[in-house]
Amino acid sequence: MDMDTRRLHYFVRVAEAGSLGRATQSLHVAQPALSRQMQLLEDEIGAALFERTARGMELTAAGRSLYTDAKRLLADGQQALRRARLAASGRLGHLKVGFSEIYLWHPQALAALRQCRAQEQGITFTLETMLSGAITERLRAGHLDLAVAYSGQIDDESELRHVPWFTDEYRLAVPADSRFCRHPPSRLAELDGEDFILFGREQSPRMHDMIMAHFHDRGFTPRIVQVGTSHYTVMALVAAGLGCSVMPQSAASRVPKGVRLVTVPDMALHTPIHAIWRADSETPLLKRFVELLTCAPPQAS
Repeated sequence: MDMDTRRLHYFVRVAEAGSLGRATQSLHVAQPALSRQMQLLEDEIGAALFERTARGMELTAAGRSLYTDAKRLLADGQQALRRARLAASGRLGHLKVGFSEIYLWHPQALAALRQCRAQEQGITFTLETMLSGAITERLRAGHLDLAVAYSGQIDDESELRHVPWFTDEYRLAVPADSRFCRHPPSRLAELDGEDFILFGREQSPRMHDMIMAHFHDRGFTPRIVQVGTSHYTVMALVAAGLGCSVMPQSAASRVPKGVRLVTVPDMALHTPIHAIWRADSETPLLKRFVELLTCAPPQAS
């Protein structure tokens, strides 16, 4: 039979007061009722908890043992209630967040992480960075609670929920010693015949297809001679002088010294970035973090 926590609370008060009379004053319980509760507790345990003396009520060996454990159990119960209230308000818990890699370094993302943690120390994070396609698939598979990425069109019937963050736009990424640093092309078609670097389609199919469709619309068919697995591996290949590529403007503060981002007038690649989560995994903490992230949608930096 489970022990009544209210009865344990009464017992601790009696033990600390040293008499039923003094305990009733703080508990606001009639003395006969309190005496009855102590008798029921002793019957449940099968041992006397108090010794009645001229000075009042003193704990027996069984009483001292129960007092120590009861104090801990009651404190644990209060802590459990507090933690439940914090979790219900989004101020406690663990959040697994996946970022399309360049956006983890975005000032607004860093500010949301810092603010969420600063407001309550009971919040922890696991962070992953990949290209948008891989991050979204890990979200769908249940390995992540939240993704901050380009997802393409999300249908109303999808199991995914999303909130727009901001729209990024692409620039041409060229080696620092490239002639295109001094004289940027006015049209993408001027890049025909140039060595081009791109990430593999399997890394992020929707983003890859969006980029290729835009190239074709502008009369440009890239000669892809190198393939990277992420934005940063692509930038490393560009920095090594192995070709040019395209890169979100938000990567500007993270490009290697050997890479420059230049504007091509007829390139209008725009990527809406969303906070995305599964409807069945929405929690107060997740909603709170999304609010912090999107409360002041940033411009591409």
